[in-house]
Amino acid sequence: MGSEMCIRDRPSTPGAALKNYMSALSDKDYEKFIDGCNISEADKAKEIREGLIAMIQEKGSKTIEKKGGLKEIEIVSEEMAEDGNSAIVTYKQHYGDGSVKEDTQKMIKVDGKWLMDIGK
Repeated sequence: MGSEMCIRDRPSTPGAALKNYMSALSDKDYEKFIDGCNISEADKAKEIREGLIAMIQEKGSKTIEKKGGLKEIEIVSEEMAEDGNSAIVTYKQHYGDGSVKEDTQKMIKVDGKWLMDIGK
């Protein structure tokens, strides 16, 4: 029932998905940001998810605020794996104080949805 809406609203590329999750972080929508993380162990998922939300809220928002807010997320490149189910996204975060941080994020496609691979 609700899954049809989710499919239609799903970003079609790993870069678009990452940009969506990073925007959620900037908007202090920590649950949406964590929804974009690939948390696999179902029995621990709720506990892990709640811990991650608290950690991101504490550390992530302070970093962003200290730098004058996140003004833009620029996708630099997407390196798709041959199987099309994982990618490395290079992106730049542009902050309100004029600083720019470039980083990479591994993305993985799970059930047709691009998620951040927070890995082991």
